[in-house]
Amino acid sequence: MDLHPTIEDITAKLRQGRFPNEQSISQGIVLRLLQVLGWDVYDTNVVWPEFQTGEGRVDFALCHPPSKPAVFIEVKQPGKAEDGVRQALEYAFHTGVPFIVLTDGKTWSFYLPAERGSYEDRRVYKLDLFERATEQAATVLAKYLHKPRVETGSALEDAIREYRNRNRQKEAKQAIPEAWRELVEKGDELLVALVADAVESKAGVRPEDDDIFDFLIGLHGGYVPVTGNGPVAPKQPTKPPTGPGFPVVPAMNKQKAPRQGQLLIKGKAFGYSNAKDAMVIVLTELSKGDPTFLQRCSQHPDCSGRKRRYIAQSLEDMYPDRPDLREMHEVLSGGWMVATNLNNALKKSIIRAATEVAGLHFGSDITVDF
Repeated sequence: MDLHPTIEDITAKLRQGRFPNEQSISQGIVLRLLQVLGWDVYDTNVVWPEFQTGEGRVDFALCHPPSKPAVFIEVKQPGKAEDGVRQALEYAFHTGVPFIVLTDGKTWSFYLPAERGSYEDRRVYKLDLFERATEQAATVLAKYLHKPRVETGSALEDAIREYRNRNRQKEAKQAIPEAWRELVEKGDELLVALVADAVESKAGVRPEDDDIFDFLIGLHGGYVPVTGNGPVAPKQPTKPPTGPGFPVVPAMNKQKAPRQGQLLIKGKAFGYSNAKDAMVIVLTELSKGDPTFLQRCSQHPDCSGRKRRYIAQSLEDMYPDRPDLREMHEVLSGGWMVATNLNNALKKSIIRAATEVAGLHFGSDITVDF
C-alpha cells in the first residue's frame, strides 16, 4: 500500500479546484483513497453508499463484517467539512457506529461519537492535506482507515487511546510559533483588523493595513519558547533571538517594498503600478481560455477569509458585513469580481493561490516584485 502518490495527486488537484462539489469529492477523493487503503469500493456490502440510519443517511458506511457498519464517512462541500457534525454524530451514536469521519476532501476530521464532551472534544484528530506533509497525511489516513486495522479493531483502539491521552496538548503548544508565522506572513485579515481597531481607538486614525503588516513582520523576541519543563522566560536580547523555539521572522526593513514593478507570467512581462494591479493582471491572464478558472480559484482556501470571499460573483459575498466597502473591487470575466480592500500580503497570497489553481509554479512560472 503506497498512499503517497495518491495523496500528492489529490492535493495538487484540490489546489487547482478540481473537486467543486460533494459528488466529485466522493468519487475523486474518498473512494480513490479507500481503494488504496484496501477497501473493495465496488462491493456495496463493504463500502455501502447512502447508508440509511433510520433517522437519515450517511454518504458511506465501511462495513465489517459485510453489511455491518464499523465507520461512517460523511462528505461535505468544499470548505464545509465541519457542517452537520451534530447530525452525523447523532446518526452514528443511535446506530451504534463507534467511529465517524467528516471530510470535504481537503480536511478530514475523525470523531468518537460515544465519548463524552463537546463535539470538538470528541474529535480525535483533524487532518488538513494542505498543512501536513504527504508522509504524515498517509500515516494518519492509514492509522484510522486502513481496512485490516478497521477489521481488527486497531484503528478504533488507537482513536480511543488518543482521545484519552491529552498529552497531545503539548504538540499543539509547540505548533504555536509556526501558526503565528503563517498568520503574519499571509497578512491574516482578522489579525490585521484587531491591530487596526486598537490603534484607531488610541490614535483616532486608522492605520494602513500594509503598515500593520510591516510591523508584524518586524516583530521579534516576544514569543516565550516552550520546553519540556514548560515556558521559559527569555532573556532580554540585544539582537533578535534565534534558534529552536523562536519563530523565524525577517528583520524589519525600513524601506517599504516597492508598490510598482514587473510581473512575469510564463516568460511574458507585465508592468504594474501597485499590488492590486498585479493581482488583477494575474487573475485576468490565467482565466483567459479557461471559463472554470475563476470558480476554481474562488474555492481555494487562500482566496477567502474567515467571513468573506475575496473572489466572488456577488458583492455581498465579498463584503457581507461592510456594505460601505463594496465599491472596492475589480470586475473580472464571467461575472466574477475580486475584492481590493486587501493588504499586500493577501494580494500576494491570492496570486500564489491562482498560480496553484492554474497548475503553475510561483517563483518560476509566475514571479512578482512586491
